[in-house]
Amino acid sequence: MTENSSHYIGVDLGGTSIKGGLLSLDGTVKSELVKRTPVKEGREGILRELFTLIEELLEISTDDVRAIGIGSAGRIDPVAGTVLYATDNLPGWTGTPLRDLVEGSFGLPAFVDNDVNAAAIGETWMGLRDTFFTGPIMFISLGTGVGGAIVHKGEIIHGANGGAGEVGHILLVLGGHPCNCGQNGCLEQYGSGTALNRIARNIEPQWNSHILLKQCTEGEPRAVRAVEVFAADLAAGIISIRNMLDPHKFIIGGGLVDSHDVWWDYLRSKLDALSGQKTVLEVAQLGNRAGLIGAAKLAMDGIARVGRSRK
Repeated sequence: MTENSSHYIGVDLGGTSIKGGLLSLDGTVKSELVKRTPVKEGREGILRELFTLIEELLEISTDDVRAIGIGSAGRIDPVAGTVLYATDNLPGWTGTPLRDLVEGSFGLPAFVDNDVNAAAIGETWMGLRDTFFTGPIMFISLGTGVGGAIVHKGEIIHGANGGAGEVGHILLVLGGHPCNCGQNGCLEQYGSGTALNRIARNIEPQWNSHILLKQCTEGEPRAVRAVEVFAADLAAGIISIRNMLDPHKFIIGGGLVDSHDVWWDYLRSKLDALSGQKTVLEVAQLGNRAGLIGAAKLAMDGIARVGRSRK
C-alpha cells in the first residue's frame, strides 16, 4: 500500500456534535460521519461517542489509515495532546489526555489541537488554495462566541500557553458586557451570534438573531441600525487585530457567516470608514467541514514531521 493510497481520519469535536471524516492525502473527503455530543454524560460519554465514530471510520476505510487528527473545543496543549481547559460546553473535558487515550485505544498516531485552529488549517489548505502569502492569515470564527487562529506558512502560531489567536477576548469596551472568560467588554460580547441575539431582544423581546437579520433585509429601521452597530463593533475589533498582526488577509468563518449576505456590506463599509488602510476579508469556503479537514491535515503534517525526524 503506497502513502498516496492511505487515509487519514480528521475529527471536529464540539459541544453540539462530533464530526469525522476519512480523507486521502490530496484532501479528498472519502466518507463523513456525525455523532451527537452527549454532554450530559460528561467526559466518559463524550469519549464513548468519539471512539465509536473513529471505529466506524476505520471500518469504512478500504486502505490503511495512517493517523488520526482531532480538533477539540477548549485550550489544547498540541505537544502533549492534552485538554488544558474546556468550558462547561464540554463538562469534565478539562485535563483529558486525549492523544494518549486515542493512541492507546487504536494503536495509531494521534495529533490534537484546538477546533478553531483545525478549521483555520482546513481553510488555508483546501479553502483558499493560495500559493503565496506575504504574511500570516487571521482566521476568525463567528458563532456562539468569537474564536480565532493565526496561520503562518501553513503552521498554527500557538503562543507561549496555547492561547494565541483568542481574538474573541480582546477588550473592545472597557467596563462593557460581562464575558464568560471573567473579563468585561470582550469582542465576543459584541460581534458574535450570542451578541446578535441580545441586540435583537433589546429591540423586541420575542426577536432573535434570525428575526433581526430578516427584518434588516426588509429595511426595518431599528434592525438596520442594530446591524450597523454590530458591524461597527466587529470592524473595530478587526482593525485592532490588523494593526497588531498585519495579516495577509482575514478569513471569516463560523456559523454566523451563513448570513453574511445580510451584514457583509455593512462590515466592509464600517472598515472603510474607520480606517484608511485596506483590510482584505474573505468568506470561509468549507462550511462545517473545515474542522475535520483541518484535523486530518494536522495528522498528515504530524506524520510528515515524524518521517523527517527519522532521516
